[in-house]
Amino acid sequence: MLNISAFIACIGLRLPSRRRGFRLLRGCVWLMFAVVVLPLIAQDDVTTQYAGSAMNGAFITGPASNPLSFLNGPAYRTFGSNYPYDLPDFAPASALNANLPQWIAFQAEERLRTEEYRDGNFQAGNDDFLMLNRFRLEADMRATSWFRVSAQVQDARAMLQKPPTGPPNENRWELKLAYTEIGDPEKHWFSLRVGRQMINYNNTLLANSEWRNQGRSYDAAVVNLQSDRAHLGIFAASAVLLRDQGVSHHVEGNNIYGLYGRIDDLLPHSNLEPFVLWRVQPAAVIEPAISKAVGKQDMKAYGVRLKGLARGLDYSAEGVVENGKIGNEPIRAWAITEGVAYRFNAVRGQPRVFAQHDLGSGNSNPAGGVHHTFDAMYPTAHDRFGILDQFGWENLQTVRAGVTVEPHHRWTATAQGLDFWVVSALDAIYNTSGGAIGANAIAHGRHVGAEGDVYTWYELNQHFNIGAGFGWFGGGSFLSHIGTSHGYSSSYIALNFKDNGRYRRK
Repeated sequence: MLNISAFIACIGLRLPSRRRGFRLLRGCVWLMFAVVVLPLIAQDDVTTQYAGSAMNGAFITGPASNPLSFLNGPAYRTFGSNYPYDLPDFAPASALNANLPQWIAFQAEERLRTEEYRDGNFQAGNDDFLMLNRFRLEADMRATSWFRVSAQVQDARAMLQKPPTGPPNENRWELKLAYTEIGDPEKHWFSLRVGRQMINYNNTLLANSEWRNQGRSYDAAVVNLQSDRAHLGIFAASAVLLRDQGVSHHVEGNNIYGLYGRIDDLLPHSNLEPFVLWRVQPAAVIEPAISKAVGKQDMKAYGVRLKGLARGLDYSAEGVVENGKIGNEPIRAWAITEGVAYRFNAVRGQPRVFAQHDLGSGNSNPAGGVHHTFDAMYPTAHDRFGILDQFGWENLQTVRAGVTVEPHHRWTATAQGLDFWVVSALDAIYNTSGGAIGANAIAHGRHVGAEGDVYTWYELNQHFNIGAGFGWFGGGSFLSHIGTSHGYSSSYIALNFKDNGRYRRK
């Protein structure tokens, strides 16, 4: 079993130490340093690129999930455009790198977003207006052609927000990334990355959730193996628990380990992704619907996802089964998701229609001694279940449909509707982080409510875009006895800038 403590200790990040594994893996690291000589690129590869639910890192649904992915080229687009931009480019980091020695390069990112919401947390009168700013600066250093060290600082701040402020909106001068890398996980059969990094193999379960002002990073060791059509990621990671400012740390003993595979073209133009994940936590809430009692979690998740393109139709299907133990209760949970999308290229505006269905198991008898509520782990938060980001996959069934049109080259507009139902009326409804929002002791119905969203994005140039969105939610019978308001609305305006420098693929 991969020992994350030893790997991260090699670069100085504080993790629990196990002497035996440390000596063994430290030796392995130094051996690989000595024998492997590979060219390197920055972190824009299979560990972060292919998490989307459609082919090539795109999304079945509209292009809201990670608007930063539009920048620096088409890597994560829901659909690409070959038309020129309307405005000239602005890339100061790339221009700076052109005048620097080959062994160092910089990357820069700036994001400004305003948000307004009404009846937050389903409490009447809980309204707010805030501005979120996030700045990131990264330095990539390679003393030789085969050895790379990267570090990124992040300053995330909230302005005008009602107190208290703090994570996830405020995280001042954090060490966002700090890793050492050997090899190219897309070009070579072996690569290794050790340190604080992003992991984004699967947006539904394991991702970096970039819409949040601070995003998510992991203290981790990741090995990637691949042949022409087969890829395998092996990792041990701990999600970083953010502080208000300064260098944050993960929680000791809160780890996730995994094998994540990908087989290309098993069916024509498809990816088949089998995976096994193992999550351990020293203290997790056992049954949030009835108590706050905690216990140790030891859970395995086994899943497979198929995504592909057939005659212009994007499709995706995923199934996950979870077992193990939480406290004294055995875990028996599962989830499925399916989606399709089709773009009418011959029609003006090139409308792209999409539909998606999600179902995560719940517990019909929370006091029955068996844990049936699905655990979504570390998903991409924004737009997973609408742009309002109110609910998570746990105990939830969602039907979603919408359309994206392109009124002008590099300008998209999306409208979508969602309908939410709990699987069990006696289990809780959960937020995007897996925390319980509320539960009913007596069944009042399963309908959570419906949401309508509209949003738009316009790419000014390769490194800068602007967008806006509005969403409205109306509660159903399940929420009738939870909170003092059963509606919620929110809007945003966002400006994004991201210059990956010369070492990033365009």
